[in-house]
Amino acid sequence: MYRSWLPLLVVALCLFSANLYAQTSVNVEISGIDKILEDNVRLYLSIEQQKNHPLISDGRLARLHNKATKEISAALQPYGYYRPTINASLEKTTTGEWLASYEIDPGPPLLIAEFNFSVSREMGEDPEFKQLIEQRSPQVGSVFTHLEYESFKSDLAKLASERGYFRAVFTDRRIEINLDDYVARIYLDYDGGPRFNFGEVNLRQDVLKPEFLQRFIPFQQGDPYTLGELVELQQVLNDTDYFQTVEVSPGKLLADSNEIPIDVSLTPRKENRYTFGLGYGTDTGARTKVGWQRPRVNDSGHRFDSEIGLSEVGYNLGANYRVPVLNPRTDQLVYSATRSREDLDDFESELSAVGVSLYRVRGEWRETLSIDYERENFEIGNDTGDTSLLIPGASWSRTWGRGFIFVLDGLRFDLSLRAADEGFGSDVGFGQVYSSLKFITSLGARNRFIARGSIGSTTTSEFEKLPASIRFFTGGSQSVRGFKYQSLGPEDDSGDVIGGRRLLTGSIEFERALNDRWGVAVFYDIGNAVEDFGDDLERGAGFGVRWKSPVGPVRIDVARAISLDDRPWRLHINIGPDL
Repeated sequence: MYRSWLPLLVVALCLFSANLYAQTSVNVEISGIDKILEDNVRLYLSIEQQKNHPLISDGRLARLHNKATKEISAALQPYGYYRPTINASLEKTTTGEWLASYEIDPGPPLLIAEFNFSVSREMGEDPEFKQLIEQRSPQVGSVFTHLEYESFKSDLAKLASERGYFRAVFTDRRIEINLDDYVARIYLDYDGGPRFNFGEVNLRQDVLKPEFLQRFIPFQQGDPYTLGELVELQQVLNDTDYFQTVEVSPGKLLADSNEIPIDVSLTPRKENRYTFGLGYGTDTGARTKVGWQRPRVNDSGHRFDSEIGLSEVGYNLGANYRVPVLNPRTDQLVYSATRSREDLDDFESELSAVGVSLYRVRGEWRETLSIDYERENFEIGNDTGDTSLLIPGASWSRTWGRGFIFVLDGLRFDLSLRAADEGFGSDVGFGQVYSSLKFITSLGARNRFIARGSIGSTTTSEFEKLPASIRFFTGGSQSVRGFKYQSLGPEDDSGDVIGGRRLLTGSIEFERALNDRWGVAVFYDIGNAVEDFGDDLERGAGFGVRWKSPVGPVRIDVARAISLDDRPWRLHINIGPDL
């Protein structure tokens, strides 16, 4: 018979217990100390950690409260407080809840009376360790905190690993706390042992010549080991675009050597890569492009890329064969061939070109030295021709700031020179210089100010023989908005734009972000292609919408040609990076 009552009895006891324990509720109040100390005290306090436990009871609460004074003292010691005064109370409020109150006076902090520190000679002469010791080591007379002491030891060990001291050990690490004198004495000795050097680099791959890949390694065998150069090696090999994956790691330490081998595992990319894109811009109309790349043509690291682009105003076909030279990480010799056609309202041009260029990086600058042979068939107003030009040229560019897609603060400068001479394979002689500058700066959290400008000049005695690609034209979404693409320049007697000897443009723009994706802008543009710099400049102004799309910033502008009598409006759409 009792078995039939047993389940009911268990349920009743559970309900009674749950009701009993639910009646115990506690709040913990801590005062007298700052937020950092309070947070650590709450981590140490058992009554804080268990106050919401479903089985808490009045008796258990009292036992936890009795432990609180010792726990608070222990929580303050890592921060250098060893003489706290603690007023603790546990009272039941009128609402039936318990209130545990702890008023804490941390007392005076414990100071460092002695810091006896030594490192081995080679480590002590290492400039990185000198800097760390000067900036992070505990100072006599300062407050002793366990956290800063352990952080300093951790920094020493981390730096030792990064600088090749793989057998470094602490031979002495003692802290003496004298509560009578109320001071701390630290004894810390760090034996760095021998510093290891880079050993042989084992390149595990079978697609490129080992002697070619060796040119990408930023250190020599026997150089002192640093983690920074190991990371640089990984980044350099990733940037080559030859490999799908790059794994760089130190090898095993050898007992009888102070050199550490480096293992590099490389997985090559696929031999062919294809790209396809669709777009629209008011300068070109609808456009598409198809690309084919071979990141690795042979075991010497040569590359090949080609692209076909089609738009409503013409087409462009180009191919490049790239050969790493000098510093293979940054320098390359490029053999190129292009054919393009542009058909606009005021001129037509069909251009074929072959050339060779040397791309180099000189510090922060990018330099290009080139020589191109161009043959261009053109019709510009009443000027027509089929001109051949042998054009040597040089250009330099530099970008300041971080990122190129969407920039808060940045600057880009470009300068190019090119020329041709009738005595050296050209139908007409000329000299030309062109420069541009773009500046972006943030104004608060949501605003940007953008300014850009360009200037160019051409010298020639036979301007009518210059093809369209050499003459200056302007107007459009990336120059003077409010005017049609390449529609600005000197006109002939029939009113056709024939291009100018000089170019001058400028723009200022203010953007405001509405949220993480959308923004608005107002702008003012000025410029023209002219015969002389004193000639009249056209002006445009307007407003626009900005969208940070997954493929880059999209700019939709409505601009008015304010220098024209009828002040027409024009829509401009442009997609591309800021710099």
